[in-house]
Amino acid sequence: MREEYYDTMMSGKIPKGLPGGFFVYEAGGDENIVFAEPNVVRLFGCDSFDDFMELVGGNFKGMVHPDDLYKIENQIEAQTIYAEKRHDFVRYRIITKQGDLRYIEDFGHLLHCGDGKSYYSVFIVDVDQNEYLNTTSNSYAEAEVLASNRETDELTGLLNMAYFYNKVQLLLSAPESRRQLASFVHFDIPNFKLYNERHGFKMGDELLCDFGRTISEVFYGGTVARFSDDHFVVYCTAPKEEVIECVEEVYRKMLLTDDVNKKVKIKAGIYFMEDRRAEVGLACDHARLACNSIKSRHDINYCVYDDIIRDGLRRQQFVVDHIDEAIAKDYIKVFYQPIIRVSTGKICGYEALVRWVDPENGMLPPGYFIETLEHFHLIHLVDEFVVKKVCQDYRKLADEGESLVPISVNISRLDFEICNVYKLLSDFCEIYEVPRNMIDVEITESAFTDNTGLIKEEAGRIREAGYEIWIDDFGSGYSSLTTLADYQFDVLKLDMVFLRSADKNPKTKTLMSYIIKTANQLGASPLCEGVETKEHYDFLKEVGCERAQGFYFGKPMPLNELLDKMYEKGMQWEE
Repeated sequence: MREEYYDTMMSGKIPKGLPGGFFVYEAGGDENIVFAEPNVVRLFGCDSFDDFMELVGGNFKGMVHPDDLYKIENQIEAQTIYAEKRHDFVRYRIITKQGDLRYIEDFGHLLHCGDGKSYYSVFIVDVDQNEYLNTTSNSYAEAEVLASNRETDELTGLLNMAYFYNKVQLLLSAPESRRQLASFVHFDIPNFKLYNERHGFKMGDELLCDFGRTISEVFYGGTVARFSDDHFVVYCTAPKEEVIECVEEVYRKMLLTDDVNKKVKIKAGIYFMEDRRAEVGLACDHARLACNSIKSRHDINYCVYDDIIRDGLRRQQFVVDHIDEAIAKDYIKVFYQPIIRVSTGKICGYEALVRWVDPENGMLPPGYFIETLEHFHLIHLVDEFVVKKVCQDYRKLADEGESLVPISVNISRLDFEICNVYKLLSDFCEIYEVPRNMIDVEITESAFTDNTGLIKEEAGRIREAGYEIWIDDFGSGYSSLTTLADYQFDVLKLDMVFLRSADKNPKTKTLMSYIIKTANQLGASPLCEGVETKEHYDFLKEVGCERAQGFYFGKPMPLNELLDKMYEKGMQWEE
């Protein structure tokens, strides 16, 4: 058979029909193609160079299958610009003029001309599908090239964390970037592990690829990386308003996708860098912390890192670093608030409430440290201290001949997981000779949603031992009347939100009447918090609420101050 050649009219001939060929395109900018030899033209099903240029739009981007473009452009950039080597090896698909799909291996080299321009000199080869999908090296040369391909994430083709740091640090250091804005966005998919459990890892991988592609398309021109799992990070220089718009666009695209199994809500944290000398890693951490701060929020999908979050993190660090010292040096205090029998107006109990009085920062409100201690699973340290202090104070009252009423202590849901609550109560009651019926245990209603059965079992054990069990904060969040039927308890404590709402909405009083009546019928004593006016007190009398608590009777205060205040007001105690 006679071989046929393309005559280059310059330096020899090129055999016709080779399943591959050589082309050159500009590096950066529009990536315009400046040369393509005839075998490349024929590979795309075209008859001439002009025909080929029209098909691909005259640039390299137009040669690549749209679904592969964002992936291989990251790989090429990582291998040639942000690595020691200047060559790349990538695989992608092309679509011919006739609509056929072909599989391509691409061997490129980044070349720099004396005039300052740079070009990619590329040789592409048409391979069959099996070879295309084979990720193992089949030659020494390919193994060398593939070994250098550690700059990108294997699944999505996006930059990995290390090369993202390297690239962005170089971009920030460039003279032309000094006047540009710098923004970092951290994305993730809440409960992604649960998604994998429901839909399988294959579908999970597809979702991650779609997520990465969506971010890349919306933040076109930005630098996008997959750090790990479902965590993606973007660096861009767009105006702040545009960055927020892009974040919202990613949210919409992921939520409104046509595939119902891939409709997910995403969260994002945004950090606008002010100091260009700051480390990239720190900027990414700020964006991540902003994202983490809203993971439990269902009303917002992004958060901007600002002074509020920064102060919140400092507060968290202070609490974690100083809680042991605060307990050891008695900076943690127990305040008491009276509980009133509605029918008689007499004091029938106290609630023990924790406060932190720091010698330098003064009084720290509970919201300042309780949430942090729960988040870091340290709340049991404070709860143990409170139980001990309450028992000590009870013994002091008894020894001084003061009137004695039960004292309620708050026990966190986490206490049941970390320590033996039953033993904790029993030990201190035994040491300080406190009758068990004088200690009431308040457990917030949300804790009873525990599906392990641990809290239900332990609460039952504590109640059988002679302590009363109270359901605290009923109505503060998602409340269910089934809780009242499923658990054995002695007091139902209505959250203060009820009375606050009742001042504005008459329907709330009807609802409260119903809940109080139900509690009474179930044999549980209804107690209402937040009593601040005589009108509140009179209403509770009217609807049959048994106990009441609030500023109308007395604010939380140290025990000695509380006793003085109650004597001053002429209050009486139940026998």
